[in-house]
Amino acid sequence: MRSLTQVFLTAFFVFVVGVAPAFSQASSSTAELRGQVTDSAGAAVPNATVTITDVGKGTTRTTTTDAEGNYVFLNLLPSSYDLKIEAATGGFAPGAQLVELTVGQQANIPVQLGVGSITEKVDIVAGTEVVETARTQQSSVVDVRQITNLPISRRNYLDYALLTPGVNDADNIADSSDFRVAQTPNSGLSFGGNNGRGNLIAVDGGSTNTVSGGVEQTVNQEAVQEFQVLRNSYNAEFGGASGGIVNIVSKSGANRFSGSLFGLFRDERFDARNPFDFNPSGKSPFSRQQFGGSLGGPIKQDKTFFFVALERFSQDETTFVNLLNSANIFQITSSQASLFDYLATTPFAALATSLRSTLTTTSANFPRTINLFNTASGQFPFQSSQTTFSTRFDHNFSERDAAYIRFNLNKSNFENQAAGALTAVSRGRTLDTFNGGILFSENHQFSDSTGNELKLQYRYFDFDVIPNDSVGPEFNIEGFGFFGRDIFLPSATIQRDYDIIDNLSHVTGNHTLKFGGSFLASDVSSNNETFFGGRFNFGPNLALANIVPAATLPSLRAYLTANNPALLPALNTPGTLTALQSFNLNLPIVYQQGFGRPSVDSYTYRYALYGQDTWKVRPNLTLTYGLRYSISDEPFNMPLDKNDFQPRLGFSWDPFKDGKTVFRAGAGIFAGYTIYSVPNVTKTLSGIPGDNINIVLSTATSAPLGVPSSFTIYQTLLAQGVIGNRTITAADLTQFGITPRPGAQLEVRFRAEPNYETPTTYQASAGVQRDLGSGISLELSYLFTRGLHLTRNRDINQFKSSLVVTGTTNPCFFRLGAAIPLTCTGTLPATSDFLNPLRFQDNIYESSANSFYHAGTVSVQRRFANSFSLNAHYTFSKSIDEVTDFNSDFSAQNPLNLRLDRALSSFDQRHRAVFSGVFQSTARNKILRDFLFSPIFTAGSGRPFNLLLGFDANNDGRSQSDRPFDVGRNTGVGEPFHSFDARLARRFPFKETMFLELTFEAFNLFNRTNLAGINNVVGSLSPDQRRALTTTRARGKRSAAPTEPLGFTSAANPRQLQFGLRFTF
Repeated sequence: MRSLTQVFLTAFFVFVVGVAPAFSQASSSTAELRGQVTDSAGAAVPNATVTITDVGKGTTRTTTTDAEGNYVFLNLLPSSYDLKIEAATGGFAPGAQLVELTVGQQANIPVQLGVGSITEKVDIVAGTEVVETARTQQSSVVDVRQITNLPISRRNYLDYALLTPGVNDADNIADSSDFRVAQTPNSGLSFGGNNGRGNLIAVDGGSTNTVSGGVEQTVNQEAVQEFQVLRNSYNAEFGGASGGIVNIVSKSGANRFSGSLFGLFRDERFDARNPFDFNPSGKSPFSRQQFGGSLGGPIKQDKTFFFVALERFSQDETTFVNLLNSANIFQITSSQASLFDYLATTPFAALATSLRSTLTTTSANFPRTINLFNTASGQFPFQSSQTTFSTRFDHNFSERDAAYIRFNLNKSNFENQAAGALTAVSRGRTLDTFNGGILFSENHQFSDSTGNELKLQYRYFDFDVIPNDSVGPEFNIEGFGFFGRDIFLPSATIQRDYDIIDNLSHVTGNHTLKFGGSFLASDVSSNNETFFGGRFNFGPNLALANIVPAATLPSLRAYLTANNPALLPALNTPGTLTALQSFNLNLPIVYQQGFGRPSVDSYTYRYALYGQDTWKVRPNLTLTYGLRYSISDEPFNMPLDKNDFQPRLGFSWDPFKDGKTVFRAGAGIFAGYTIYSVPNVTKTLSGIPGDNINIVLSTATSAPLGVPSSFTIYQTLLAQGVIGNRTITAADLTQFGITPRPGAQLEVRFRAEPNYETPTTYQASAGVQRDLGSGISLELSYLFTRGLHLTRNRDINQFKSSLVVTGTTNPCFFRLGAAIPLTCTGTLPATSDFLNPLRFQDNIYESSANSFYHAGTVSVQRRFANSFSLNAHYTFSKSIDEVTDFNSDFSAQNPLNLRLDRALSSFDQRHRAVFSGVFQSTARNKILRDFLFSPIFTAGSGRPFNLLLGFDANNDGRSQSDRPFDVGRNTGVGEPFHSFDARLARRFPFKETMFLELTFEAFNLFNRTNLAGINNVVGSLSPDQRRALTTTRARGKRSAAPTEPLGFTSAANPRQLQFGLRFTF
């Protein structure tokens, strides 16, 4: 054992010295094959010649068995292989078997040779594993048969990862108020309850991640051979992720020319109607065309091969914005009506009539509002397009040296993103993307026991997010609608990545040692006009008393106190004026705008090294242990975390030594990386003179601080014709005595904490898998993920929190009929809430958030044989976290008590069940044969959503995170999801390997209405209704309109049909 340790440490040291300049993601895209050759009596057969031949390419590799009859092949590309054994002595007949190897597989194929003449050839007594007894990690493989035959919308092959246990969707959340930033998309996959940012998506071992944790479109589905999904406790050779890894392998050419042509078509005439499509002319337009093809073959037989794939996507679609579905949206509220009806028979009847008229929205008194809602509500067409091209060349220099090079290009344009539900088209945006890359991979065998895998990659990614409204500002009428230019847009980012990955494998005795490392340099140029368009928020935080004439208010209060005190809350309580009425009266609660330099250039350098040993302790016991170390040099003086040591440990045990049962378990530490937006924001919004975006901010109560109130600024600029016609400039603010500059009153700053650390998870898993016979396996597993050092934003300017409760009035009172601009005649609220009362926010990015994920999974799988395969699993899980994403809109309600935001995650889905399969007709009848049926059934419980007031109730300067009373975060419960998708194909063969296939696909076949977004702004509810939310878990109300609290705002797609044809040769 001492000698082995010396070998391990020496090799690790040599690697560190030799490739220390190199590192980021080290992930293998190959497989291993090993086994023992024995005779019929079970005795080892040494010195036997073992040859493995790629069935498609004709390339071969040869080795010999050792003294114990063991053989091993390292770094094999996933493919079909012929395995042949010839014993050197003993009169054994040579044997042969077909072996299918998948990405990441550690296949164990024991071989038993029979006695025979030297010219006789017999089949090897062995079989492809149903249960991988050597695998220690929690992983699944999606093979080419599933990718080709299962129904999937838009041919986004990453969606197939959702068919594996423990993986969830990270794109969609139940809140209609989704504050995630447009220019920082995530991967769309949630592993261990994460938000989709901590994952690694690799193609041929090279990362496709963007600097925000999103994914570049690298190859299209036609070019994907298979992929591996690593969901928990994976080995040290895999890194660059704190969550899960999707390891994709692209197709290559072979000795036989082969290819395909396909076309897929959709039209609204064949689809059901979306429940939120209220088009009076019928179903809104929708059409989609996807077409493409592939071609692969030899350039030189058994030596050089090519593969090329091209795909085009084109879609005309309609988005639905439903702002006028409620007949009461422009009417007074029920509490206002009760008060006015009572006052109609009192000395205050004239006042009641005046208030009723003022607060009722009509085209006569508020034509601007009526026009805004009429033009923003309805059905709006838009287009999307994408073209993806890739080509790959493989060459075998010798039996021990092979390489390939892959090129890829992608151009896409997606209009009207984010528009729909309560978000107007003016808030929408267009995503325009161009990216390309080149990856080189070489596989070199130094000897039968030592091999090396080298990868070099360059990527170019140009990502532009263009707002539909180029002028601004952004209007947020909380709970009613979101309009105007997105506050964070436009954005333009160019990312250039230079990647080096190297993995060295060495077999010695029962040990397989692996050492490797990677280097990733990212050159990023970005132009983010954050806050440049301006923002005005209108919330339901003003009281009706605020608009009662000052001379009348005391007597009105006295009269109600003496005669009907039950109606006093309808007068005095904040929120008795709705956000829409505040918009009508030109009373925004916040104005925010940025000025300065939006361009940033930066470099990030990420390094990693690892060492790993897979020890075959006994024939039925495998132990894998290793250590990974990574370090990331982030730009702009971000703290350097030097402590990312990541030990990994796993084992697999076959207790009955028959290859039919395996217990496996693993644990480890997994470090991700800081997303680029954090150092970018701390650079541009830090308050450093000369190289900074200076944020001007004004609130309804800022006048006593020497900054005009948001009311004054809005009303003045509106009267001057600036708002709605052009972008507000710094020159427009000089009339208010405002000069955008560092250190200005009520400035907003963003910084990173000095001890900022890399987001990390502790993962552990345990499971048992059993071969039930007939190719069916059953697996029970437990998954645990503990997230720590997760990024959150916190305002450290506040040192006490004073919640505003019902029964109080706003500190500033504004009178009907007063001159414009209205002025604040009240008193300033407790400025002592802030360490620096002249600074509005002092935000710090800190790595203090946590998450917790527990899951139990049950899986049943059958590999394709005898004309069918199936894959079914059920996941019971619970996910808790303290923050949804990195941006400040997700800050804690109380920055002085972060624990209050520990709650069910927005990505928590307690129950999730998935069934999929591929069934091929075995009928001999000419009409019934050659049919293929492939279903996918998905069912999941509802996810949590956050209940928001829509205004700043605790005087901390934020309105996006405040909740009613002591209601916890994410206490609402969304709707469950159920869908049945199916694909029916009929093949018409011309030759053995040539056929035409007609396809029919149905998504949500039974047209179940899956309600999705919920209006989570509840500030306009009465105090009693809000208080009730503290004791019950709120749910959406089907009877409520989208603009009413808890009304549903959107639904998943209804039944959609797709027709297609495919020619394969």
